[in-house]
Amino acid sequence: MTENEARHRCGGGRDDHHVPVGMSRRTLLRGAVVGGGALAAGGLVLPTSAYAVPALYNPFGAYAITGPWDPPNHNGVDFGMAVGTSLPACGAGTIENIPYNGTGGHTVTIHHAEGYRSQYMHLSRFLLANGASVAAGTVVGLSGGAAGADGAGNSTGPHLHWHVINASGVRVNPLSVTGGGTPPVQGEGLTLQKIAGAGGYTGALDGVPGTNTWKGVQQVMKGYGYTGPLDGAPGGNTYSALQRLAQKGGYTGPVDGVMGTNSWKGVQTVLRRFGYTGPIDGAPGTNTWAAFQRMAKLGGYTGPADGVLGTMSWKGAQKLLSGYGYTGPIDGAPGNATYSALQRMAQLGGYTGPVDGVPGTNTWAALARLV
Repeated sequence: MTENEARHRCGGGRDDHHVPVGMSRRTLLRGAVVGGGALAAGGLVLPTSAYAVPALYNPFGAYAITGPWDPPNHNGVDFGMAVGTSLPACGAGTIENIPYNGTGGHTVTIHHAEGYRSQYMHLSRFLLANGASVAAGTVVGLSGGAAGADGAGNSTGPHLHWHVINASGVRVNPLSVTGGGTPPVQGEGLTLQKIAGAGGYTGALDGVPGTNTWKGVQQVMKGYGYTGPLDGAPGGNTYSALQRLAQKGGYTGPVDGVMGTNSWKGVQTVLRRFGYTGPIDGAPGTNTWAAFQRMAKLGGYTGPADGVLGTMSWKGAQKLLSGYGYTGPIDGAPGNATYSALQRMAQLGGYTGPVDGVPGTNTWAALARLV
């Protein structure tokens, strides 16, 4: 097997065009230097060759590595993920889409500063136009890789292939050059972590969603087994679901719909993520209820967090406890089903677009209103 044949086992194809489609090299060379090793061409800022590694981060830490960096057999890193998973940009740059890129299939190239480029391969869908500017964390496409699927190239199963190309045009292990970047610390990641608080997530609110964040989100999307009416009149079914939520706060008693001290202690522990600062004493009062109302916003409650529970507060809580139609595993690996459920939740924040598992700006804006 030659080195070229080995490389093409996964993530082959052209490394990239280096100049985005629709822009000639003459146009690029006529651009004015704007600083930081970049050129301005037709209003678009593009990187030039340099030596410093740009600020990059690893957006895929929550996914298992199914194909490690192993040149010359595999000049990239594969991450196992369901088809349709959103792919955040590992750093700021401009987009170049390469459809049917040989064995690499649909490929998106992110042109970074300092002459570096990142490539994601085997995509099922491009989301942005050529030349689009992106920030770190912007979703640039959807993963694919199902054998024989359109755009999958030579992939034999769902995954993402990722590699970085340095300023000399040589592929490098992306995990070796992602230490200098900072992931987005606000926006979509922070919204997800706030939602995940109602699913038992207790980690940092740093805007960097990992496996535990996504497990919390998936739990919220799945709900806590409440199947009754959204009538704002809590009964045994509502309280049984609330006890299941309390389990995320350490409750280990029976799920019998009878809220006792230990049930409420579990609820109060979960409510720490929603601003509850009182004692974990299992005796809910105004402070507990105010935090409860803040959590109920995830179910569409829009009233004040005044600690006075009414019908609307309980309706929001019941909606939260009933979930958003997610029936998949709580595995911390989001796919189309997770994102579709998030879009259903976003409808409570005013989202009116399709439930297609492809969250965009309007989806995230609506979710942000709920948190």
